[in-house]
Amino acid sequence: MGSNPLFLFNDMDYARSQKAAEAVLAPVIEQMGYELVDVKLLSEAGRLVLRVMADREGGITLDDLTRISREVGPHLEVADPIAARYSLEVSSPGIKRPLKKPADFIRFAGQVTAVKTKDPINGRKRFKGIGRGLDEEGRLALELTDLKETVHIDLDLIDEAKLDPEITF
Repeated sequence: MGSNPLFLFNDMDYARSQKAAEAVLAPVIEQMGYELVDVKLLSEAGRLVLRVMADREGGITLDDLTRISREVGPHLEVADPIAARYSLEVSSPGIKRPLKKPADFIRFAGQVTAVKTKDPINGRKRFKGIGRGLDEEGRLALELTDLKETVHIDLDLIDEAKLDPEITF
């Protein structure tokens, strides 16, 4: 897929290509009855990887992921949103599911959430607590487990947010 070498990519190219790939993928995956959770374009071990996370209510199977991969591959070939060789990986979001959209924070309210912000809030950039959805101003309300207080985080300040369930054996 693509034909140019990896070394020509810079941060702007990654961001632009990732957005272009997402624009191609979203309608195809949604039309198939799945949810596009996340798209990431990254360099791993000297190769470019387009990582696509998809899900559906009730969970996603390996057969679903194979079907998605087969369907989106030709769309990416035709649109050619990435001007370099890359590998396509389609996966489930797993138990540490990324939270990207406002609806995600509402849908997964009540679950343990880990958040990393772009800039410090009260001197820190990493937070973990129970997501309480969005407040009246559209900010994430996160009940911190370490301080027993709730912090309100503007969604545009979030660098990364994901579910962070406690696993016990």
